[in-house]
Amino acid sequence: MSPSVRHLQALLCGVVLSCVLLGCGGPVRAKPVQSDLARKTLAEVLDHWKSGGNIEELRKRKPEIVAQDFAWMKGLKLQEYRILDDGRSENANLRCEVELTLVPEDGGAPTKRTVNYLIGTDPVLTVFREVGD
Repeated sequence: MSPSVRHLQALLCGVVLSCVLLGCGGPVRAKPVQSDLARKTLAEVLDHWKSGGNIEELRKRKPEIVAQDFAWMKGLKLQEYRILDDGRSENANLRCEVELTLVPEDGGAPTKRTVNYLIGTDPVLTVFREVGD
């Protein structure tokens, strides 16, 4: 991946996270992450991807889930996933390591990747794949 694409991804992730945390009414102080809810939300998002769901559909749920995964957004299919740990709390997020089995849109050979997701539970549910994974 070229440096300019990585820079754009990092910028986009920062903008989305800022919008989620700042909103229109100024800074919002997030509460500590609810680990059980974070793990459940991560599994819900990955199950939705695996079933062929669209990432934007998650925003229409109650409660809303804001998700970001550039592989999903580029059209890769999730064939399988395995959450590798219970995650570790980092401020208002839970960081979880996940093994993904991805299939290209054209149906090519599946590939496995181990990636990290940051999951937040307040003020909204968020699931962001770390940039660079």
